[in-house]
Amino acid sequence: MSLSAASVVSREGRPSLEDSAGIRVGGLRSAVVDTLRMPNASQTDALERRGWLLLGVVLVVLSLVTMPQLALQYRMRGVELPMAEVVFSGFATWLPFLILAPAIFSIARRFPLEPGNWRRSFVVHLLGSLGVCVAYAGCRWAASHIPLVDPTPLPFTWLLVSQFYLAFQSYWVLVAVHQAWHNYKRFRDRALRASQLEARLAKAQLEVLKGQLHPHFLFNTLNAISTLVHRDAHAADEMITQLSDLLRMSLDSIGVQEVRLGQEVEFLSRYLDIQRTRFQDRLRVDVDVPEHLLDVFVPNQVLQPIAENAIKHGLATRPECGRIEVTARRNGHWLDLAVRDDGPGFRLGPEGLPMRGIGLRNTRERLRELYGPGAVLTLSNHPEGGAVVRLRLPLGDAAEGAASTEGVTA
Repeated sequence: MSLSAASVVSREGRPSLEDSAGIRVGGLRSAVVDTLRMPNASQTDALERRGWLLLGVVLVVLSLVTMPQLALQYRMRGVELPMAEVVFSGFATWLPFLILAPAIFSIARRFPLEPGNWRRSFVVHLLGSLGVCVAYAGCRWAASHIPLVDPTPLPFTWLLVSQFYLAFQSYWVLVAVHQAWHNYKRFRDRALRASQLEARLAKAQLEVLKGQLHPHFLFNTLNAISTLVHRDAHAADEMITQLSDLLRMSLDSIGVQEVRLGQEVEFLSRYLDIQRTRFQDRLRVDVDVPEHLLDVFVPNQVLQPIAENAIKHGLATRPECGRIEVTARRNGHWLDLAVRDDGPGFRLGPEGLPMRGIGLRNTRERLRELYGPGAVLTLSNHPEGGAVVRLRLPLGDAAEGAASTEGVTA
């Protein structure tokens, strides 16, 4: 497999790797955004207005259904109700819930029935349902004093007892409707954030090819290959294969938010193999990742830019041999990753804190997009010399918790 077919424009006019990546990312981004595009704030307000309109329509329909039932009940008692009383009494049975609905929805919004607080919420809703039963009886009692609603005003106590089941059941139905609407909005918001994150990640991974695997890296790699061709053809061929595999892995994982740590270590190893060939005996790499952590999920291509930063600032400017350590440890519900070099360490800013690079700042932004406050990236200079970049990532339920803030946040 020729290098030109893998990373540059071929002589036959095929698109370059960068162009192919751009096409793939653009297609992925369009597909994801078009598929998961969700309403904005104004569209959400319109949906809520439609929800209130739908509730009003449902209550009117229930009122219409109740009217013939009322007429039949009174007829069976030997009382013939005028049509006007049948109509007004039917509406008076259901329309009070349109008045009580805002209070019911407010309680449901403040006390959602969700894991973690459902016991407290259930008690609040139980008390709220009893309060709504009393309020409904009061509304119905007031409506019975309106002419043409009832033949005579109805006693409040009789209404409270006879209409208790209707009001109690209607309260819980409205709470269930609000909870379903809340869950739908939450799912929609998560889908929107996921689509935006995937689009950003696809763009960021293309920048890995254009920036982190930038032309000068390819230039240096090609120089190393051209040198090895006459001295060690087998090593040159192996380096070409490593480079093509690295670029292919980058393209294959575009749009993937998280990968298993074993896959991330494999990608990093391919990159470091190329760097070892480039620097020959000047680069030593120690990767210490326990086998039981290989299936843990981590952000895709999160270690490579950190390792590149370590090589660029900790080794490339030194004539002597340099060393890079990559370690992974589990600490309770957290995964601790660290990349250390034995170079001169981070330069300190005016406040004595390590200065941040663009690559590390981009990594921090990706962590924040993926985990919110549940992840942290810290920079420090090791007491024995060199720089250390540490990542603390949440595992399982810790994804919802607050991240540690020890050290200097990058």
